[in-house]
This record gives sequence, structure tokens and C-alpha cells, in this order.
Amino acid sequence: MSVLASLMAGSRVTNFFKRIWTSLTSWFIDERGWLKIIALLAVVIVGFIIVKIILTVIRKIIGKSKLKGIAGNFIVTIIKIALIFIYLITVLHVLGINTSSFVALFTVGTLAISLAIQSVISNFASGMILVTNHPFKEGDFVEIAGVSGTVEKITLFSTKIKTPDNKVISVPNSSVAGGNIINYSTEEKRRVDLTFGVAYGSDVDKVKLTIVSELDKHELVLHDDGYTVRLGEQAASSLNFVCRCWVKSADYWSVFYDLNERMVKRFADEGIEIPYNKLDVNVISQKEAKK
Repeated sequence: MSVLASLMAGSRVTNFFKRIWTSLTSWFIDERGWLKIIALLAVVIVGFIIVKIILTVIRKIIGKSKLKGIAGNFIVTIIKIALIFIYLITVLHVLGINTSSFVALFTVGTLAISLAIQSVISNFASGMILVTNHPFKEGDFVEIAGVSGTVEKITLFSTKIKTPDNKVISVPNSSVAGGNIINYSTEEKRRVDLTFGVAYGSDVDKVKLTIVSELDKHELVLHDDGYTVRLGEQAASSLNFVCRCWVKSADYWSVFYDLNERMVKRFADEGIEIPYNKLDVNVISQKEAKK
């Protein structure tokens, strides 16, 4: 019985493979399956070559443009994913597989992901705007989103700022692009605005000449551009003089601190009083109080 069972099982297996072979032969010859195979191979090979060529051309274009580094690599990655998706859909279509469901699934998945990472997409879009518009570059001293410092690095999602006290702050690009951007490094020259207070009773002309003489002596002040020294305000306890001069952007803080320090010494040498808060105390004796 066991031998008979083995023969019957072997016969079923043989018949199974015969049916498969007959079906394959019929599909390959009668239904011209060989054309589908050739078409599939052509699509696979030609599609692969086309994707490679497109990516190579895009890399060269980006390499010659200003979108280098992280921005360029990110753009290439996005285009590569899109091309591969189109490539796979085309291959499935040649195989006779209905691709509408795959496209719908991809669309729904993309929508779901985009809703889940809205902030990331917003930062990415803002990063692309910053990279293409160039409101500032690495090394510029800027004031953005309430942060002042030197731009260390611009990525697609955030901008890294190094503050004067050596802190590195990552500011989301959406905050950068959505607010005011003050770039102090765009122009070669920058104006220094200072205010010096002196006591009431001081000689106005003498104060002005004293400030002007210090501006004349400072080697970093751009004398040819002129400067302004005028009485700007009669405040509650001081006469405030406005001092404005032009310097190179890189020398701004040196001149700012130098003039503040020099004017304190110069006012003391010239006998010009710098006001400060005073408190007058009147002592009344008991006898005077009774009167």
C-alpha cells in the first residue's frame, strides 16, 4: 500500500508541474508573453538609466548654483524619491497590475504625514525661502526672532546663531522667515548712535566741541562721512547730547565702547559735570518744629 501511495503522490506532483509548464508555454507563445518580458526588461533598464541621467543632471545644476551643501542634497533626495516612485509605478503597470490603488495609498499616506509634521514642513519651506533669497549668510551679525548674534549655520529646518556671550541658539526657520530680519553686516559702514548727558548749567558749545574733538582723534571713525553732535533733549536732570558718527561695520563695538570711556575722562578733564541722582535732606530741629 505504501508503494502504491508513493506512486500516486508522485503522479500528482508530475501532473502539477506539467500543468504549470503547459500554462507557461501557452502564455509565453500563444499569448505572446515574451513581448511582455521584453517590454518589462526594457522598462526596467531604460527607466533605471533615465533616473540616473536625470539625477546626474540635477546634481550638476545644483552644483553650479547657490543651492549647495545641505539644501542641494535635500532637493536631490526629494527628486530621487519621486523618480523612484514613478519608476516602480511604471514597472507595475507593464506587469499588468492595477496601480490606481497604490497611487491612492501613496496620496493618503503623504497627506497623513504632512498633517502630522506641519511644523517640520513649515520650517523646511521657510528654509528654502532663506536659502534662495539670501537675507543673510553665514558669518553675518544679525538680529532675528529676538536673538542677536553671528550666523553660524543655515540648515533647512533651523538657523544657528552664536550670541556675543558664546551661546549657540537654534532658531526655527519659520520664526526667522516670519519676522523682521536685521542684518548688520550687509553694508560696509554702520552708524554709531550715542547719547551723553551733562548737568544743567554746562556750556552747550563747549560740550559740543569736546565731543567733536574726541571724534576727530579716534582713528576708527570715518571722518570724511561727517558726524552729528547736537543737543537732543532737555531731560529731567540732564542735558542730553546726541552723537552720531560712521564707522566700518567690523569696528562698531570698538568705537561704541571707546567713545563712552573716553568721554567720561574728557568731561572730567574739562570740568563738565556728569549728572547723577541727588537727594537733599533738610533736618528740622524741635524748636523750629514748634514754631
